[in-house]
Amino acid sequence: MAAVQKKKASKPSGPKTIELVIKAIIALKEPKGSSGAAIKKQLAGQGMDVQKKNTIINKALKKGVADGVLKQVKGAGASGSFKIDTAKAQAAEKAKAKKAKAAQHKKEAAAKAKAKKAAAKAKKAATKKTKAKKPAAKKAAKKTAQPKKTVKPKKAAKKPAKKPAAKKPAKKPAKKVGKKKPAAKN
Repeated sequence: MAAVQKKKASKPSGPKTIELVIKAIIALKEPKGSSGAAIKKQLAGQGMDVQKKNTIINKALKKGVADGVLKQVKGAGASGSFKIDTAKAQAAEKAKAKKAKAAQHKKEAAAKAKAKKAAAKAKKAATKKTKAKKPAAKKAAKKTAQPKKTVKPKKAAKKPAKKPAAKKPAKKPAKKVGKKKPAAKN
């Protein structure tokens, strides 16, 4: 079986049909409203193939009335007379501009958040690098700051020998105290 490739429906380039219809109504400048036939005639004059896009134009007219951009003065559906509902059209245009502005703010906020995250990530990576370098730098600083000491082999420490205590002169035996002898007479 051969694989059948489906063609993707490409989005049409250029303005939407409702925008073209609105431009046609503005160009006709009819105060009581422009008929569907007059609008289609104006679009044909701008180079649109009205016979091929008749259903698309009719849907655009109906959608314009449903959305409030167009006001149907006479008739029902895609037939009748249509005017631009200026108050609703302006409100719709403001809402559209507000949506676009909100989307732009959202994109800007997302871009700022992304930039902030990238900056934080870069800062974190930089601090990791400096933390990794600091111990090596400290060790190098210690080595350069302190001169190397020459290591002498330790000798067994000799305790000073106790000198014999100096002999004290021996005490004379204590005399016995007794009666005194009388002194001899001469």
